Amino acid sequence: MALFALIGGSSPQPHLDNKIMLHLLSLVKNKRPKILFCPYAKINQIEKSINKFLKLVSNLDCDVVSLNMKNLKSFSLLLNECDIFYVDGGCCDDLISFFKKNGLDIILKSYVNTNKIFAGSSAGAMLYTNVAMGDKYAYCDNFHTYNYKMVKCLNILNLDICPHYQNEDLVIYNDELKEYNMDAFGIEEDCMLVINDNKFYVIKEDLTKSVYFFDSTKDYLMIPLYEGVVYEKDCSFRS
Repeated sequence: MALFALIGGSSPQPHLDNKIMLHLLSLVKNKRPKILFCPYAKINQIEKSINKFLKLVSNLDCDVVSLNMKNLKSFSLLLNECDIFYVDGGCCDDLISFFKKNGLDIILKSYVNTNKIFAGSSAGAMLYTNVAMGDKYAYCDNFHTYNYKMVKCLNILNLDICPHYQNEDLVIYNDELKEYNMDAFGIEEDCMLVINDNKFYVIKEDLTKSVYFFDSTKDYLMIPLYEGVVYEKDCSFRS
């Protein structure tokens, strides 16, 4: 059964502990895990996305293969050979379009009953959900960001999320999520939500940040999640 690791995004400052990536690698039984990295949430910054990720894992004991236009037709084989599929952040609308245009969504769904780890940051985390709060059409003034929109995603997990939830303007998510009749999570930057069927827990790179669970069975009661606790619901998050 696959694990899903949903990261709320990363803050500008580097984290020396690299706690989130170390935890991801610890979930793999192989001594030297293999990561398949997808940079296609940043269509115009592919190389920058790849280089940033390679720098992130440069001191870790793992191998990385980056998805690109030359090996795209081998996606199923690459996915089969990897331990972790990691999707970078960027624009989720563009990412969803890329997956559907190239048939990657169908291939990805065929592997969700394997023992892979499906991870993603920001838009990459949104990819696996039913719907999620996106910012493609957002705009800013000197004080606030406006026009966040919910994005229809691949619906591998029957839940919705809001990455970068520490942004005070994303308080609108607390009302938006009620339109979808499913469990939801607000995931702040430098936090990871790990989902294993009906169990879930959080890993925090920054202990001042958090993840919040909105329970659809309790009128979307907002519940802060604590590191070191394994939570459980009465049914699977899987769609």
